[in-house]
Amino acid sequence: MSAFRMSTLKEPRWILAIIIALVLTAMFVRLGSWQLERLDERKASNVLVEARSFDDPRPLEALIGQYGEGADALIHRQAIVTGRYRLNDEFFSVGRTYDDLSGTMVMTPLELDDGSTMIVVRGLVPPGTDGPPAIGYAPPAGTVTLVGRLDDGEEPLRIGEPDPDDGVLRSLSRVDLAYINTWLDGDVLPVSLTLTMQAPQNVGDTPFPIPPDELTEGRHLGYAVQWFAFALIVLFGVAMLVWKAGTSDVTVESDPEPAQPV
Repeated sequence: MSAFRMSTLKEPRWILAIIIALVLTAMFVRLGSWQLERLDERKASNVLVEARSFDDPRPLEALIGQYGEGADALIHRQAIVTGRYRLNDEFFSVGRTYDDLSGTMVMTPLELDDGSTMIVVRGLVPPGTDGPPAIGYAPPAGTVTLVGRLDDGEEPLRIGEPDPDDGVLRSLSRVDLAYINTWLDGDVLPVSLTLTMQAPQNVGDTPFPIPPDELTEGRHLGYAVQWFAFALIVLFGVAMLVWKAGTSDVTVESDPEPAQPV
């Protein structure tokens, strides 16, 4: 029968191994806990988005009057806006995919009555569509009334958007409202409108509407389970190595059996 040699725990290599194991275990547990925190945040966000999305559309002025001009208080709400499209300032974002449909996202500034500008995401057009402006998908001239979802744009690229060659914005990778504001005349609002309804209708074809984001909990729970599993593997793995090293050369001999009489 094997017995553990306690002096093994005083050997430098195993002291170092135990310290590393404890540090890694603590790190993996923290990462797992962080993923659970992210899961809770996602659940809370989903509840907020769902609640705001089911509200009836209201004029943008009424929403701002009740909730203020901050983007955080306005996003995901249904808004009604009135203005005139600035078709000559339309721009694209190519290579977009929604619900297995790929195409070019069309964004057209809308000039409101107070002189401010709202970016309207009109939808997707087929890849290779000429423009901007998107040929064959022109919006109506004159005053239009739109209904859509308010959004605060998209996270900018880490490397940043390249400056337009001639100072005229025609294409960009992300709906970065701050970047757009740099290259468009007038004050761009901190929220954009993803179009769902429009009156009057388009002169030509209508871009495919951008569907709302699917509300999911993501992969945070799965990632958390993985990190906790890594913590257990490291902890028990090193424990087994130390136990094996401390018992490999130690045996307890049993008493010899008494000689049998002849």
